[in-house]
Amino acid sequence: MGLEGTEGLTELQKAIYEYIKSRGRVTGEEVMENFRLSRQDMETNFAILRHCNLVRGYKENGNIYLTIFENGQ
Repeated sequence: MGLEGTEGLTELQKAIYEYIKSRGRVTGEEVMENFRLSRQDMETNFAILRHCNLVRGYKENGNIYLTIFENGQ
C-alpha cells in the first residue's frame, strides 16, 4: 500500500521490531516474556514483521533467533 519501514504497524509491532533491532538477535521466548505475549500472539506479530521484510528468523547451533532483515540476508 505504499508504506515503508514501520509505517502501518501497530504500536506493539513497532515495539517488538525496536526490541529486536536494539539487541541484534533474540529468541521468540524473549519476545514473549518481554511483551507478555502468548506463543500465538508472538507468532502472529512475527509473521507480520517478516511479511514486511523487517524481521527474519534463522537457526544457529540448534536455537532459533529473530533478527532484523538486512539487505540480502
